[in-house]
Amino acid sequence: MKKSMPTLLKVTLAAALLAAASPALLLPQATVHAETESDWFEIKLAPLKIQIGDQLLDVPGGKSAEGDTYVGLAFLSKQLGLTTAWDEATKTVTVSSPNKKMSMHNQDTKYSLDGREFYKTLPPVIVDGTTYLPLRLLLEQMGYQIGYNDESHVVTITKIQENELTLTNKSESKKITDNQEITINYPQIEGWANSAASAKINAFIQSEIEKYKDAANKGLSKNGNEYPYSFDVNYQITYNQKHKLSLYFEVYSFTGGAHGSTTRDSHTFDLDTGNELSLQQLTSNNANYKTIINETIKKQIKEQDYALIEPFESIRDDQGFYLKDDTVVVYFGQYEYAPYVLGILEFPIPLSAFAAAK
Repeated sequence: MKKSMPTLLKVTLAAALLAAASPALLLPQATVHAETESDWFEIKLAPLKIQIGDQLLDVPGGKSAEGDTYVGLAFLSKQLGLTTAWDEATKTVTVSSPNKKMSMHNQDTKYSLDGREFYKTLPPVIVDGTTYLPLRLLLEQMGYQIGYNDESHVVTITKIQENELTLTNKSESKKITDNQEITINYPQIEGWANSAASAKINAFIQSEIEKYKDAANKGLSKNGNEYPYSFDVNYQITYNQKHKLSLYFEVYSFTGGAHGSTTRDSHTFDLDTGNELSLQQLTSNNANYKTIINETIKKQIKEQDYALIEPFESIRDDQGFYLKDDTVVVYFGQYEYAPYVLGILEFPIPLSAFAAAK
Protein backbone atom coordinates (compact mmCIF):
# COMPACT_ATOMS: atom_id res chain seq x y z
CA MET A 1 0.00 0.00 0.00
CA LYS A 2 2.95 2.29 0.56
CA LYS A 3 3.44 2.83 -3.18
CA SER A 4 -0.10 4.11 -3.58
CA MET A 5 0.46 7.05 -1.25
CA PRO A 6 2.85 9.10 -3.42
CA THR A 7 0.58 8.86 -6.46
CA LEU A 8 -2.47 9.99 -4.55
CA LEU A 9 -0.57 12.77 -2.88
CA LYS A 10 0.72 13.94 -6.24
CA VAL A 11 -2.81 14.22 -7.61
CA THR A 12 -4.08 16.12 -4.59
CA LEU A 13 -1.10 18.40 -4.13
CA ALA A 14 -0.72 19.09 -7.83
CA ALA A 15 -4.26 20.36 -7.99
CA ALA A 16 -3.69 22.55 -4.95
CA LEU A 17 -0.45 23.86 -6.40
CA LEU A 18 -2.05 24.79 -9.69
CA ALA A 19 -4.92 26.49 -7.96
CA ALA A 20 -2.67 28.60 -5.74
CA ALA A 21 0.32 28.98 -8.03
CA SER A 22 2.51 32.03 -7.56
CA PRO A 23 3.97 33.94 -10.55
CA ALA A 24 5.90 31.66 -12.90
CA LEU A 25 9.63 31.24 -12.46
CA LEU A 26 12.21 29.78 -14.81
CA LEU A 27 15.86 28.67 -14.76
CA PRO A 28 19.30 27.10 -15.66
CA GLN A 29 21.44 24.15 -16.62
CA ALA A 30 23.52 21.19 -15.54
CA THR A 31 26.53 19.03 -16.20
CA VAL A 32 24.89 15.87 -14.94
CA HIS A 33 24.31 13.12 -17.49
CA ALA A 34 22.07 10.08 -17.34
CA GLU A 35 19.55 8.13 -19.34
CA THR A 36 15.96 9.32 -19.03
CA GLU A 37 13.99 6.58 -17.30
CA SER A 38 10.58 8.10 -18.06
CA ASP A 39 9.10 11.13 -19.79
CA TRP A 40 5.77 11.54 -17.98
CA PHE A 41 6.75 15.08 -16.93
CA GLU A 42 8.15 17.47 -19.53
CA ILE A 43 9.61 20.97 -19.47
CA LYS A 44 10.17 23.46 -22.25
CA LEU A 45 13.64 24.98 -22.31
CA ALA A 46 13.67 28.79 -22.12
CA PRO A 47 16.09 31.56 -21.01
CA LEU A 48 15.78 33.28 -17.64
CA LYS A 49 17.06 36.42 -15.94
CA ILE A 50 18.22 35.89 -12.35
CA GLN A 51 19.29 38.55 -9.85
CA ILE A 52 21.76 37.44 -7.16
CA GLY A 53 22.93 40.42 -5.12
CA ASP A 54 24.12 43.01 -7.66
CA GLN A 55 24.57 40.40 -10.40
CA LEU A 56 21.97 40.09 -13.15
CA LEU A 57 22.51 36.81 -14.97
CA ASP A 58 21.13 35.37 -18.19
CA VAL A 59 20.88 31.63 -17.67
CA PRO A 60 19.28 28.73 -19.53
CA GLY A 61 16.42 26.98 -17.83
CA GLY A 62 13.14 25.22 -18.24
CA LYS A 63 9.46 25.76 -17.64
CA SER A 64 6.69 23.22 -17.11
CA ALA A 65 3.32 23.44 -18.82
CA GLU A 66 1.91 24.93 -15.60
CA GLY A 67 4.60 27.63 -15.39
CA ASP A 68 6.91 26.05 -12.82
CA THR A 69 10.53 27.15 -13.14
CA TYR A 70 13.36 24.63 -13.51
CA VAL A 71 17.06 25.20 -12.89
CA GLY A 72 20.11 23.26 -14.04
CA LEU A 73 22.74 21.89 -11.69
CA ALA A 74 25.60 23.87 -13.23
CA PHE A 75 23.96 27.11 -12.11
CA LEU A 76 23.65 25.84 -8.54
CA SER A 77 27.34 25.04 -8.28
CA LYS A 78 28.78 27.94 -10.27
CA GLN A 79 26.62 30.80 -8.99
CA LEU A 80 25.38 29.69 -5.57
CA GLY A 81 28.35 27.65 -4.44
CA LEU A 82 26.31 24.55 -3.73
CA THR A 83 27.91 21.16 -4.27
CA THR A 84 26.21 19.03 -6.94
CA ALA A 85 26.83 15.41 -7.88
CA TRP A 86 25.49 12.59 -10.01
CA ASP A 87 25.84 8.97 -8.90
CA GLU A 88 25.64 6.80 -11.98
CA ALA A 89 25.35 3.57 -9.98
CA THR A 90 22.26 4.68 -8.04
CA LYS A 91 21.01 7.26 -10.59
CA THR A 92 20.92 9.84 -7.80
CA VAL A 93 21.29 13.63 -8.03
CA THR A 94 22.63 15.28 -4.87
CA VAL A 95 22.72 18.97 -3.94
CA SER A 96 24.60 19.93 -0.76
CA SER A 97 25.31 23.04 1.32
CA PRO A 98 27.57 23.12 4.39
CA ASN A 99 24.70 21.90 6.62
CA LYS A 100 22.10 20.33 4.29
CA LYS A 101 22.03 17.52 1.77
CA MET A 102 19.19 16.87 -0.65
CA SER A 103 18.98 13.94 -3.06
CA MET A 104 16.51 13.01 -5.81
CA HIS A 105 15.99 10.91 -8.95
CA ASN A 106 14.95 11.73 -12.51
CA GLN A 107 11.16 11.85 -13.02
CA ASP A 108 10.59 10.87 -9.38
CA THR A 109 8.63 13.03 -6.92
CA LYS A 110 10.29 11.45 -3.88
CA TYR A 111 13.04 13.58 -2.32
CA SER A 112 15.42 13.05 0.58
CA LEU A 113 16.63 15.91 2.78
CA ASP A 114 19.23 14.99 5.40
CA GLY A 115 17.89 11.44 5.40
CA ARG A 116 14.18 12.35 5.60
CA GLU A 117 12.07 11.29 2.62
CA PHE A 118 9.11 13.36 1.42
CA TYR A 119 7.04 13.83 -1.71
CA LYS A 120 6.43 16.90 -3.86
CA THR A 121 4.48 17.40 -7.07
CA LEU A 122 7.46 18.39 -9.25
CA PRO A 123 10.19 15.88 -10.21
CA PRO A 124 13.73 16.47 -11.50
CA VAL A 125 13.85 16.23 -15.31
CA ILE A 126 16.72 15.26 -17.62
CA VAL A 127 16.67 16.92 -21.06
CA ASP A 128 19.37 16.12 -23.64
CA GLY A 129 21.70 14.87 -20.92
CA THR A 130 21.22 17.90 -18.68
CA THR A 131 19.43 17.64 -15.33
CA TYR A 132 16.93 20.36 -14.41
CA LEU A 133 15.50 20.78 -10.92
CA PRO A 134 12.40 22.70 -9.72
CA LEU A 135 13.89 26.03 -8.63
CA ARG A 136 11.58 27.16 -5.85
CA LEU A 137 11.16 23.71 -4.33
CA LEU A 138 14.90 23.05 -4.25
CA LEU A 139 16.23 26.40 -3.07
CA GLU A 140 13.63 26.97 -0.37
CA GLN A 141 14.62 23.60 1.09
CA MET A 142 18.27 24.67 0.97
CA GLY A 143 17.72 27.99 2.77
CA TYR A 144 17.06 30.56 0.02
CA GLN A 145 14.23 33.00 -0.60
CA ILE A 146 12.89 33.22 -4.15
CA GLY A 147 11.21 36.31 -5.58
CA TYR A 148 9.82 37.32 -8.96
CA ASN A 149 9.29 40.75 -10.53
CA ASP A 150 6.25 40.71 -12.82
CA GLU A 151 7.32 43.80 -14.75
CA SER A 152 10.97 42.94 -15.42
CA HIS A 153 10.45 39.15 -15.39
CA VAL A 154 13.50 38.80 -13.16
CA VAL A 155 13.88 36.04 -10.58
CA THR A 156 15.65 37.09 -7.37
CA ILE A 157 17.53 34.65 -5.16
CA THR A 158 18.52 35.66 -1.63
CA LYS A 159 20.33 33.54 0.93
CA ILE A 160 18.38 33.39 4.19
CA GLN A 161 20.11 33.91 7.53
CA GLU A 162 18.70 30.89 9.33
CA ASN A 163 18.71 30.35 13.08
CA GLU A 164 21.91 28.77 14.36
CA LEU A 165 20.51 25.38 15.19
CA THR A 166 20.36 21.89 13.73
CA LEU A 167 17.10 20.13 12.95
CA THR A 168 17.62 16.39 13.29
CA ASN A 169 15.11 14.04 11.70
CA LYS A 170 13.68 11.24 13.82
CA SER A 171 11.91 8.38 12.07
CA GLU A 172 9.83 5.45 13.28
CA SER A 173 8.12 2.84 11.14
CA LYS A 174 6.14 -0.33 11.65
CA LYS A 175 5.23 -2.76 8.90
CA ILE A 176 2.36 -5.00 9.88
CA THR A 177 1.65 -6.83 6.60
CA ASP A 178 2.66 -6.30 2.96
CA ASN A 179 -0.06 -3.68 2.55
CA GLN A 180 -0.15 -2.24 6.07
CA GLU A 181 2.44 0.21 7.33
CA ILE A 182 2.86 3.11 9.77
CA THR A 183 5.64 5.64 9.18
CA ILE A 184 6.29 8.71 11.33
CA ASN A 185 8.91 11.42 10.83
CA TYR A 186 9.45 14.39 13.11
CA PRO A 187 12.18 16.99 13.84
CA GLN A 188 14.14 17.67 16.99
CA ILE A 189 16.19 20.79 17.67
CA GLU A 190 19.86 20.49 18.52
CA GLY A 191 22.58 23.07 19.15
CA TRP A 192 20.32 26.07 19.93
CA ALA A 193 21.82 28.54 22.42
CA ASN A 194 18.67 28.58 24.56
CA SER A 195 18.64 24.91 25.53
CA ALA A 196 15.63 25.30 27.86
CA ALA A 197 13.49 26.72 25.05
CA SER A 198 14.55 24.07 22.54
CA ALA A 199 13.94 21.31 25.09
CA LYS A 200 10.43 22.65 25.63
CA ILE A 201 9.74 22.65 21.88
CA ASN A 202 11.19 19.16 21.46
CA ALA A 203 8.98 17.87 24.27
CA PHE A 204 5.91 19.46 22.68
CA ILE A 205 6.69 17.87 19.30
CA GLN A 206 7.22 14.48 20.93
CA SER A 207 3.87 14.78 22.69
CA GLU A 208 2.21 15.46 19.31
CA ILE A 209 3.94 12.41 17.85
CA GLU A 210 2.54 10.25 20.65
CA LYS A 211 -0.94 11.42 19.63
CA TYR A 212 -0.24 10.43 16.01
CA LYS A 213 0.97 7.00 17.15
CA ASP A 214 -2.17 6.51 19.17
CA ALA A 215 -4.38 7.52 16.24
CA ALA A 216 -2.42 5.21 13.90
CA ASN A 217 -2.76 2.20 16.19
CA LYS A 218 -6.46 2.82 16.79
CA GLY A 219 -7.02 3.10 13.03
CA LEU A 220 -5.11 -0.11 12.44
CA SER A 221 -7.09 -1.96 15.08
CA LYS A 222 -10.37 -0.73 13.61
CA ASN A 223 -9.34 -1.58 10.04
CA GLY A 224 -8.32 -5.18 10.70
CA ASN A 225 -5.38 -7.14 9.31
CA GLU A 226 -7.07 -8.20 6.08
CA TYR A 227 -7.54 -4.68 4.67
CA PRO A 228 -4.95 -2.18 3.35
CA TYR A 229 -3.83 0.43 5.83
CA SER A 230 -1.30 3.23 5.54
CA PHE A 231 -0.58 5.97 8.06
CA ASP A 232 2.24 8.35 7.15
CA VAL A 233 3.34 11.41 9.14
CA ASN A 234 5.84 13.79 7.58
CA TYR A 235 6.68 17.45 8.08
CA GLN A 236 7.82 20.62 6.36
CA ILE A 237 9.97 23.34 7.94
CA THR A 238 8.57 26.56 6.47
CA TYR A 239 10.43 29.22 8.50
CA ASN A 240 13.63 29.14 10.52
CA GLN A 241 14.66 32.76 11.02
CA LYS A 242 14.71 35.62 13.54
CA HIS A 243 14.39 33.32 16.57
CA LYS A 244 11.18 31.76 15.25
CA LEU A 245 10.54 28.28 13.90
CA SER A 246 7.46 27.40 11.87
CA LEU A 247 6.51 23.96 10.57
CA TYR A 248 3.60 21.74 9.74
CA PHE A 249 2.94 18.02 9.96
CA GLU A 250 1.15 16.39 7.05
CA VAL A 251 -0.68 13.19 7.92
CA TYR A 252 -1.71 10.84 5.14
CA SER A 253 -3.98 7.88 5.85
CA PHE A 254 -5.39 5.22 3.55
CA THR A 255 -7.85 2.54 4.58
CA GLY A 256 -8.98 1.37 1.14
CA GLY A 257 -11.32 2.99 -1.36
CA ALA A 258 -10.67 5.43 -4.19
CA HIS A 259 -8.11 7.56 -2.36
CA GLY A 260 -6.59 8.40 0.98
CA SER A 261 -6.93 11.59 2.99
CA THR A 262 -4.38 14.20 4.06
CA THR A 263 -4.63 16.46 7.08
CA ARG A 264 -2.25 19.21 8.19
CA ASP A 265 -1.26 20.42 11.66
CA SER A 266 0.93 23.52 11.94
CA HIS A 267 2.96 25.03 14.77
CA THR A 268 5.02 28.20 15.10
CA PHE A 269 7.41 28.62 18.03
CA ASP A 270 9.27 31.41 19.77
CA LEU A 271 12.81 30.08 20.11
CA ASP A 272 13.53 32.46 23.02
CA THR A 273 10.74 31.11 25.22
CA GLY A 274 9.82 27.77 23.68
CA ASN A 275 6.18 28.88 23.53
CA GLU A 276 3.86 28.26 20.60
CA LEU A 277 2.77 31.53 18.99
CA SER A 278 -0.82 32.38 18.09
CA LEU A 279 -1.97 33.85 14.80
CA GLN A 280 -2.70 37.19 16.45
CA GLN A 281 0.78 37.28 18.01
CA LEU A 282 2.35 36.75 14.60
CA THR A 283 0.25 39.52 13.05
CA SER A 284 1.72 42.29 15.22
CA ASN A 285 -1.04 41.71 17.83
CA ASN A 286 -3.35 43.55 15.48
CA ALA A 287 -6.85 43.66 16.96
CA ASN A 288 -8.31 43.52 13.44
CA TYR A 289 -6.17 40.62 12.22
CA LYS A 290 -9.20 38.46 11.40
CA THR A 291 -10.78 41.18 9.27
CA ILE A 292 -7.54 41.73 7.35
CA ILE A 293 -7.11 38.00 6.75
CA ASN A 294 -10.75 37.47 5.77
CA GLU A 295 -10.70 40.31 3.24
CA THR A 296 -7.43 39.07 1.73
CA ILE A 297 -8.70 35.50 1.43
CA LYS A 298 -11.94 36.61 -0.23
CA LYS A 299 -9.93 38.64 -2.71
CA GLN A 300 -7.66 35.71 -3.53
CA ILE A 301 -10.64 33.36 -3.89
CA LYS A 302 -12.14 35.73 -6.45
CA GLU A 303 -8.82 36.15 -8.30
CA GLN A 304 -8.24 32.38 -8.46
CA ASP A 305 -11.90 31.74 -9.35
CA TYR A 306 -12.14 28.83 -6.92
CA ALA A 307 -15.22 26.63 -7.20
CA LEU A 308 -16.01 26.36 -3.49
CA ILE A 309 -18.46 23.85 -2.06
CA GLU A 310 -19.59 26.51 0.41
CA PRO A 311 -18.90 30.26 0.70
CA PHE A 312 -16.05 31.50 2.85
CA GLU A 313 -17.00 33.98 5.56
CA SER A 314 -14.29 33.98 8.23
CA ILE A 315 -11.32 32.11 9.62
CA ARG A 316 -11.77 30.10 12.82
CA ASP A 317 -10.34 30.96 16.23
CA ASP A 318 -8.12 27.89 15.89
CA GLN A 319 -7.29 28.55 12.24
CA GLY A 320 -4.32 26.67 10.79
CA PHE A 321 -1.39 28.83 9.66
CA TYR A 322 2.37 28.90 9.25
CA LEU A 323 5.11 31.40 8.49
CA LYS A 324 6.85 31.48 5.12
CA ASP A 325 9.28 34.23 4.10
CA ASP A 326 7.55 37.55 4.81
CA THR A 327 4.03 36.12 4.87
CA VAL A 328 1.69 34.19 7.10
CA VAL A 329 0.01 31.40 5.16
CA VAL A 330 -3.53 30.49 6.21
CA TYR A 331 -4.77 27.12 4.98
CA PHE A 332 -7.94 25.04 4.91
CA GLY A 333 -8.24 21.27 4.96
CA GLN A 334 -9.58 18.94 2.30
CA TYR A 335 -13.34 19.35 1.80
CA GLU A 336 -13.44 22.30 4.22
CA TYR A 337 -14.28 24.78 1.45
CA ALA A 338 -13.26 23.06 -1.77
CA PRO A 339 -13.67 19.66 -3.45
CA TYR A 340 -11.04 16.96 -2.92
CA VAL A 341 -9.30 17.67 -6.23
CA LEU A 342 -8.21 21.13 -5.01
CA GLY A 343 -6.54 19.62 -1.95
CA ILE A 344 -5.44 21.89 0.89
CA LEU A 345 -6.09 25.53 -0.02
CA GLU A 346 -3.40 28.05 0.98
CA PHE A 347 -3.65 31.83 1.20
CA PRO A 348 -0.47 33.88 1.82
CA ILE A 349 -0.93 37.28 3.52
CA PRO A 350 2.03 39.71 3.78
CA LEU A 351 2.99 40.40 7.40
CA SER A 352 3.37 44.07 6.44
CA ALA A 353 -0.43 44.26 5.99
CA PHE A 354 -0.95 43.87 9.72
CA ALA A 355 1.66 46.41 10.81
CA ALA A 356 0.39 48.97 8.29
CA ALA A 357 -3.20 48.60 9.50
CA LYS A 358 -2.49 49.19 13.20
